[in-house]
Amino acid sequence: MRGPLPAIAVFATTLALAGCGGFEAPAPKRTPPPKAPAPPVSSVAATLTVPLKTIVDALNDKTKDDVGHVRNAPVDCLIAKCKLDLVATRAGPITGGARDGALTFTLPFTVHAHLALKSRLFKTGADANGQGEAVATTKLALGPDWSLKPDTAGTVQLSQGRLRLGPVTTDIASVWDHNQDHLSTPLFKAMDKRIASAVKLKPQAERLWQKALRPIRVGKSPEAWLLLSPRRIRVSDVLTTGDAVVVSLAADTQAQVIVGPKPAMPAKLPPLPPPEHLAAPSNAFTVAVPAALSYAQAADLAMQRLQKKPIHVGSSRIRFEKIAILPSGEDVVVEARFCVTQGWDPFGWFDSCGTGYLRGRPTFDAARGIIRIVNVHYDIATAGVILSAMKWLAGDELGKALQNDLVFDVSRDIEELHDSIDKALSKPEGRGVAISGSIADFGAPTLTWTADGFLATFTAHGQIHADLNIQPPKPRTPRKGA
Repeated sequence: MRGPLPAIAVFATTLALAGCGGFEAPAPKRTPPPKAPAPPVSSVAATLTVPLKTIVDALNDKTKDDVGHVRNAPVDCLIAKCKLDLVATRAGPITGGARDGALTFTLPFTVHAHLALKSRLFKTGADANGQGEAVATTKLALGPDWSLKPDTAGTVQLSQGRLRLGPVTTDIASVWDHNQDHLSTPLFKAMDKRIASAVKLKPQAERLWQKALRPIRVGKSPEAWLLLSPRRIRVSDVLTTGDAVVVSLAADTQAQVIVGPKPAMPAKLPPLPPPEHLAAPSNAFTVAVPAALSYAQAADLAMQRLQKKPIHVGSSRIRFEKIAILPSGEDVVVEARFCVTQGWDPFGWFDSCGTGYLRGRPTFDAARGIIRIVNVHYDIATAGVILSAMKWLAGDELGKALQNDLVFDVSRDIEELHDSIDKALSKPEGRGVAISGSIADFGAPTLTWTADGFLATFTAHGQIHADLNIQPPKPRTPRKGA
């Protein structure tokens, strides 16, 4: 007589639940999900090289033939006041060199001086010609507005062209030395202006900045985009080699890969920030790559398994109609709409249906690329409802059975991301500014979960650089007196 009692008890419980329309557990308490880890900071390196020939050509193109002059300068001629005119004219092309972090230039010129004496009784004059050479050294620095700040200084060597007028005897070199403010100083300032116009860093930095702000496609299936998210641009000291001016740029980024449609761009991109100092250039690069699994996708996968192979607890079959995965701070919540079906009820007349909540903690098997939700158990409020309604289902059997279906393999997604990112970066992307690189290795993935889903994030380590594709300016035909 003792055998039928459990079945009678289950039947009575089920009948009672069917009569009252099932069960509904209250929603559990949840805390905000963990914050996604900040992408690592790394740099996109670029080198700006300006050939010395480009600078020298600009100087030759824009430097006037009249490189200096003095008009009506007063000179004491003892017996009267004299006036001096002096004109320095280019005698050949400017030549240049680069060494010790500076540029050097040599400018040959000829000098014609005229000393005039005029009084009430008579007027007379004297002329002299000479050869000269200006040897200038230019140090280069970058200003906070991205403009190049040349600082040119130098010496002028002159032949001893004699000027004799009555008791007055002088030479061109002495006249030049006494008129530095009108001759050497304007000449060197003019050279500064020409050099600054020949070496423009701001347009190149803006091109790098604008390129780094735009998404770069790194995958088609799944669709994936690299967001560099630049934060600042650093610039090295302006260096010189034997035949060029070299400046290293580095855009500091917080790079990450977004899996999905192309991220929307703001209507107005952030402007180029002021340059910061770059001590040592580097193109070492690290990017965070997430293999994402949304909660909806995970729930669909679990439902497919549950429908294919339902869970049994004792003699009862648990038929899941819907599940949803909800994030919380320390775990996730599985909201389940399910029915308890008895084997002796082929028509489901006495099914007991309701909604309950279970909790479990996500874990990740990095070696196999598998996400699991483990230690699945009733939420405390649901446990109370189940205990009151179906005591025989109040243990941990349902949770243990359900967690076998809360297993999600993302290894294929990770492998596809590995391949697509490596291939995409190996091909220069872009026309004006081409960004390319190589991946040396991939770090082991780590798991987190957000408001939208699970993230198995791995880091890709390698090198990345930008080619600015600078074209030399077209030479202009020099114009006399220009």
